[in-house]
Amino acid sequence: MDKPAKLNEPCYCGSGKRYKHCHFLRARSVEADPLGWADVSLARRNRILISAAEDIFGFRKGRTWQEFKSKIADEEIREFFKVHGSMWGPETNWVGIMPKPGDGKLRGLYLGDVRPELILRNLLRFSLYNDQILVIDPFPNARNIKPKYNPIDNPHQYKAEMIKLIYFLFQIKPWIENELVQLIPDPGDIDRELKWDTVELAQSRRAGLVIDEADLAEVQDLGQQDLGRFLSAMDDQSLLGMVKKSGQSLSGEQERKFLDYMRRQLREDPLALNQPVGRRGQLTMMRGGTNIETALLISNVTGAFPYTSMRTRWQEIMSVSEELSETARIWSPLAKTFHSLDFKFLNNVDVEFAKMVREDGRLEGFRGFLRSVGKGATEISSLSSQDNFVRDTKDALIGEHQKATAEWDKIQNDFAGWAGAGLAGAFLGGHIIPDVAALSAGVVATLGQLFRRHLKRAHFRKTNPLSVFIDLSEKEPKGKVLV
Repeated sequence: MDKPAKLNEPCYCGSGKRYKHCHFLRARSVEADPLGWADVSLARRNRILISAAEDIFGFRKGRTWQEFKSKIADEEIREFFKVHGSMWGPETNWVGIMPKPGDGKLRGLYLGDVRPELILRNLLRFSLYNDQILVIDPFPNARNIKPKYNPIDNPHQYKAEMIKLIYFLFQIKPWIENELVQLIPDPGDIDRELKWDTVELAQSRRAGLVIDEADLAEVQDLGQQDLGRFLSAMDDQSLLGMVKKSGQSLSGEQERKFLDYMRRQLREDPLALNQPVGRRGQLTMMRGGTNIETALLISNVTGAFPYTSMRTRWQEIMSVSEELSETARIWSPLAKTFHSLDFKFLNNVDVEFAKMVREDGRLEGFRGFLRSVGKGATEISSLSSQDNFVRDTKDALIGEHQKATAEWDKIQNDFAGWAGAGLAGAFLGGHIIPDVAALSAGVVATLGQLFRRHLKRAHFRKTNPLSVFIDLSEKEPKGKVLV
């Protein structure tokens, strides 16, 4: 049991009251729910998490990012994960707090890599084509980690990861505040039996899965960046010893310049821990969001469509669908038309710019069109109605695309005025590839069992799932792409 919170410590619920009156004690037992966390909304949980990070790591008192990178302490990490762990206990009514279908929002469930280095970029890229994006919370839940690797028991291992995670959290703060992005828990982190059930299913399904080379290259690139950060953080003696072992001989002046360069690398890299790592080392976490079975449960509960820019993930999504279903045949002309059209995506731009573009109403017309596609994919059940809907939608797509293209010209002009710089790297070309194919009978039966066992619901809604692949290359995506 954690010690009771002191009454003179701050709270994170936004009330400004002391702990005596606060509804969300930060230092409380993580084994019970005495203060009613179970039904607290997602939006409020997300805001509390940001508030806790700002307070615990000293940013409310004027701590700079450079100071955070060089002075992050074990106790701060421990305290943060106590707050985080208290938010996502087994008492959480995750179905009850999830967004619900039928609210008119075009909602996507991001199924790409959720490492902080990648997730912000991938959220930016699709942010103008969604009303709301659901993202599996990238912070590990301390309740489910063995003491040896637990951020509460051994917080020193998490310093490098916390730099990345808090950077990501603060970057998406504007989107969390306007609820464009919602961090959601993996329900398997709340219901451990659900986790193991879906893990077993995923392991069986992935037996023949081949990881795409483009995805591997991205992972390797990130690994090299992490290695560079680790080396730059070594003490002077270890760094110079590494140089000598490589067979190089440096003069005293060259050694000084070399060390200055390595320290400058740490200072200038916003994701680099700028303090000695020591012999205990740092954990580097691999995060994949969640498995496809859990993603389909979330999509069913929330009405969100899964989307990804990872080819390996797209193969997985395709693997659970009927290869030649009648539904897929009906939707195929629309998928072909989508694939023939070029789309633009935000890339290396500030989140504030993306927020401004949305507030100006840019691409609202095309988002409205995509809402109609999502609605048709999930709500129109008869094949004849689908056939008529797809035909009409295909005809409308060309005109909506032309309007969107004109809107992108305005967005680029806005960016040039906002940033006062060129457009190089700020925008990417690519394709939006939707797929609407009925889930295989075996997958529907399995998901139905999971629904009854873990969600206490009568059945899994047998609606036709819409999923989207964001193709940012000129290559055809592998797998069963029905176009």
